[in-house]
Amino acid sequence: MRVGVIDMGTNSTRLLLADVDGGEITELERVLTTTRLGAHVDRDGRLAETAMGRTRKAVTGYVERAREVNCDVIFASGTSAVRDSANGEAFMQSLARDLGIPARILSGDEEARATFRGVTSAQPAVGRTAVIDVGGGSTELVVGEGAHVLGAVSLQAGCVRMTERWLGDNDVGPDQLTVAREEIDNLIDRHVAPDLLLPLETDPIAVAGTATTLAAIELGLPGYDSAKIHGQRVRRDAIATWIAKLAPLTAEQRRAAHPAIEIGRAPVIIGGALVLLAMLDALHADAYIASERDILHGLALGLAA
Repeated sequence: MRVGVIDMGTNSTRLLLADVDGGEITELERVLTTTRLGAHVDRDGRLAETAMGRTRKAVTGYVERAREVNCDVIFASGTSAVRDSANGEAFMQSLARDLGIPARILSGDEEARATFRGVTSAQPAVGRTAVIDVGGGSTELVVGEGAHVLGAVSLQAGCVRMTERWLGDNDVGPDQLTVAREEIDNLIDRHVAPDLLLPLETDPIAVAGTATTLAAIELGLPGYDSAKIHGQRVRRDAIATWIAKLAPLTAEQRRAAHPAIEIGRAPVIIGGALVLLAMLDALHADAYIASERDILHGLALGLAA
């Protein structure tokens, strides 16, 4: 079956075109557009008209592309920003109606489980395995063994949310970092069950833009290269070092110093790195493994099934 899966996240809107056969995924194309759908949702409780317009334009182009390659099914999902907004459901319904595709909001649990399924389709969970997905508005932690999910949680902490609430896009100071980290730690303490933080047999796997961008920076890549990033191990101490180096810079300076940081990622990389570092500390993990398989692949498998 040929599927087209669209993920409308808080910071970016992505497309995966793939052939799925017997649980195996063959990627045809992947596209990312920074649409910042969740801009100021944390403050206003609503999706902004301009943000919806940017996202609708990207999704419309994605649907056209999926039809060009004769996808059997096209599906669009909304996650944290859409879940948290008063007008998110209406936005999803309008996309479904106008574009003629199924489109719906995923719960935090659905998001976490789809991510785990996507990750383990490429890296089967050997022993107790944790997957961390640092998104724009939320972060999902899911722990499983083999194909079985043992538990999952979605936290209201993401790279965009932390940036808008505490950090700003540029020149982040030590006091701002401290306050943001305290909030993340408090969320973990309040909402993550202790059994999800038990010692792991392997390094946790981290997905999405924060984790893959930090892997690209650590590798010193001249640009984003998914083949080199996938499977890269990034030490916990390296994340702390990059936060210290990048925080005092403007978004433009971060991009100039590290070309692998994409334009839409530069303003929010500090917020995402703080969340990822806090998650590793909670798991008592020394490092994470970057994965290019994520929720898109999990949703593709689900559609084919």
